[in-house]
Amino acid sequence: MNSNIRNIIFDWGGVLLDLDVEGCIRAFEKAGATHIKELLNGTNELGVFKDYECGKIDTPAFRKEICQLIGTELPNAEIDRLWNSELLSIPQEKLELLQSLHSRYNLYLLSNTNELHWEHGSAYAFQHQGKDLKDCFKQIFLSFRMGLAKPDPAIFRTALHEAGLSAEETLFIDDAEINCQAAASVGIHAVHYIPGTDLNKIFE
Repeated sequence: MNSNIRNIIFDWGGVLLDLDVEGCIRAFEKAGATHIKELLNGTNELGVFKDYECGKIDTPAFRKEICQLIGTELPNAEIDRLWNSELLSIPQEKLELLQSLHSRYNLYLLSNTNELHWEHGSAYAFQHQGKDLKDCFKQIFLSFRMGLAKPDPAIFRTALHEAGLSAEETLFIDDAEINCQAAASVGIHAVHYIPGTDLNKIFE
C-alpha cells in the first residue's frame, strides 16, 4: 500500500458488512414486488431505494412506496423485516482488521445507505468482544444524511472537506468499480474490493 496513506475510507455494505441482496430480492418478489430487480442491486440503487438512500424521502414515505411496489398494505414491521433481510454481519476477521488499522490510520466510513439499514445493522454488526467498533471511525458519512450518494464525486469532495483530509493521503475501498472511479476522479487512491476475497491483502 502507498506509504503516503494516512486515512482509509471504507464502504460499509459489501466491503465490511456481508449482504444477501439476492435473498432480499426473493423475499420482496414473494411478497409481490415482481419488478424489484430493476431497482435493487446492492451497490447503486434506483427508484424508491435511491430516493431513500439519498434522504429524498423519509422512512414512513419509503414504507408507503414499498406497499405500492408490492401492491398491498403490509405492517411496518413486515416491511422492515423484508428490507433488513439484505443485511448479514461483519466477519470476525474484518472486525479484527478494523481494530488493527485503528492504531495506525485515521479510519472513516462512507456508505450509500438508509435510515432503516443503518439503525438495524449498526446496532449489532460492529459489536466485537464487548466493544462497539463504530468508535474506530473518526467520522461516519452516510448518504441519507448527506443528501448525496456514490458515485457522485460531490460526496467524496464533501467527505474530504468535512474531515479535513488530503485526497493524496487517503485510500478509499468500495465493492463497486464505478464508485472507485468517482473517488479517483477527485484524487483519492481507490481500491476495488471483490466481496468474499481477503480484505487483509490490501494492507500487506
